[in-house]
Amino acid sequence: MNSTVVTGANGLLGSAICKHNETFIPHNRNCSDLKNYNQTLNWVMEKNPNTIIHCAAKVGGVYINSTNNLNFYFENNTINRNMLDIAIELKIPNFISILSTCIFPNKANYPLTAEQIDNGDPHSTNSGYAYSKRLLYHETKYIAKLMNLNWFSIIPTNLYGINDNFNLTSSHIIPGLIHKAYLAKKNNTEFVIWGDGTPVRQFLYIDDFAKIIDWSLKNWNSTQPLMAVNEIPYSIKDVANIIANIVGINKNKIIFDESKPKGQMSKEAKSDIDWFEFTPLEVGLEKTIKWFFDNYEIARK
Repeated sequence: MNSTVVTGANGLLGSAICKHNETFIPHNRNCSDLKNYNQTLNWVMEKNPNTIIHCAAKVGGVYINSTNNLNFYFENNTINRNMLDIAIELKIPNFISILSTCIFPNKANYPLTAEQIDNGDPHSTNSGYAYSKRLLYHETKYIAKLMNLNWFSIIPTNLYGINDNFNLTSSHIIPGLIHKAYLAKKNNTEFVIWGDGTPVRQFLYIDDFAKIIDWSLKNWNSTQPLMAVNEIPYSIKDVANIIANIVGINKNKIIFDESKPKGQMSKEAKSDIDWFEFTPLEVGLEKTIKWFFDNYEIARK
């Protein structure tokens, strides 16, 4: 059967992929527990796909990662191994593993390229998650070569957009800042950002990445990971100022708490799709902020 299963379909990426292509079959926690091999095998067998887009992962920001590295490693490795073994058992011809720039070494040469993945340890704040994703990359590549299958990985830069996780403890940079800005505006309090605002990131709007994944299924023919990167860099201070401007927070209420960790200084990467017309950060942020403010009561937070 020519169908596509998307794991993590309730999350930021999975929901965007399924919205972009309504024929795709979403998998979420109600379908099966991805940590349970037999339960998930039976569910996938019933759907009989020829493609799996594996987005599901235990994810989080600097604080939750840095205090739970072992848990992030074990849980993600279990999920990934189960999905790979199920796909092998069912001889799924097409498999996409979604990775992250955090898999790169802390001390890397910029811009990041796929050849540098194993050139050192990842940043200590999210090493558990990073090593589980490195293993996923290598296992996907080995299986593709051994079984002559169309299996490959994609490495996006920092994703953001509608239906993100806006939890103040476990969120990534942009959703966390948006939630903080919402509360600062509502309560007329300071907009406090961890660190000094100097780390630099590249951001990719989630609807753009959904389109890139759709393109890759038809066009990417390499076991090397596809680097899906909007190469325009922004400092955390830049992002905070843009969010404050959209929300209507006075700049004198923006406070950088340098007693808190600021994360890796840079994750700037080289793109394999520089031809793509990316959504400008300001436009993506406006859409995301409007959605969050309009859906505050039901948003993941």
